[in-house]
Amino acid sequence: MNEILDGIKQAFWNPDEMRLRALFRVPATFGLLLLVVSIIVGIVGWVDGLLGLPAIYPQVVTFGLITVAFVALAWFIDRRHMRDMGLGLDRQWGRDLCAGFAIGGVMVLVTVGTLLAAGLGTIGSTYAVEDPQFSFNAGSAAVGVLYGFLFFAVFATLEEVLVRGYLLVNVAEGVRRLTDTDRGAVLVAVAGTAGLFGLLHAANPGGTALSLLNITVAGLFFGLAFVVTDRLAIPIGAHIAWNFGLGSVFGLPVSGLRTDAALFGVEPDGTTLLTGGSFGPEGGVVMLVGLAAGVGVFLVWTRQQYGTIAVNERIAIPDLWVTDDTES
Repeated sequence: MNEILDGIKQAFWNPDEMRLRALFRVPATFGLLLLVVSIIVGIVGWVDGLLGLPAIYPQVVTFGLITVAFVALAWFIDRRHMRDMGLGLDRQWGRDLCAGFAIGGVMVLVTVGTLLAAGLGTIGSTYAVEDPQFSFNAGSAAVGVLYGFLFFAVFATLEEVLVRGYLLVNVAEGVRRLTDTDRGAVLVAVAGTAGLFGLLHAANPGGTALSLLNITVAGLFFGLAFVVTDRLAIPIGAHIAWNFGLGSVFGLPVSGLRTDAALFGVEPDGTTLLTGGSFGPEGGVVMLVGLAAGVGVFLVWTRQQYGTIAVNERIAIPDLWVTDDTES
């Protein structure tokens, strides 16, 4: 009888890692996250009702708290050190974050520059849009740009923590025994989460097969940037700069979604295949030009900072705080 009970326990519990197995651990984490999200949304809504805060604050606070809550859940349920999720903050992390901003900025400038140089768009002055998906009610373009940065910063960080910092790591650990090498497991995880990243944006307004492909390719880049540097800094920085640059600086749709104000108003004027149409540059061939430029900057930076460009196999090996005492 005891053997049967032990067998049932081991089906759910990994005694070596002292935590639930991934098949149950990941759903448990996301299930608890949904509960926490409902609590956060309720509390923020209640506070907003009392204070009447500008629209941007409830959005930023909500996404920020969700990110913090998710990291806490991963720490507790997965028993992970923060560095195991690419969040081990150190000087190199800060340098990589700045590099990520530069990479995303280059991607935006090359993408928009290509649109304009090819006669596929025109640029105007301060931009405003009616019935935007995200309305900050900033009152001016300058304040709207600041609000846009805050919004895109917390939203992009949440996406990177969820998809790359958590799911990619769990997938790499999960398929480790099914592949010949840890490197192979990491690459499978990069590809798998990149596909998920594309699918998460597939239902956005104006989505097409090309937009799905483009965002999947961007997901591959962000995933590789993570597993090469073992830090989420470059993916977070590049993701923020890309979304912010497109949406709040140049007034273009970001995955089919628009904010209510931007510094400039770029209007695409060409075939959707090239410009992305209502989905924005992420739905057009033009994005691949900007992405290629960003990859080039990433390769130069990584070579200069790390000396080599190679997949960090450690991603597939759990780094857990719960096992620290048993190993010492």
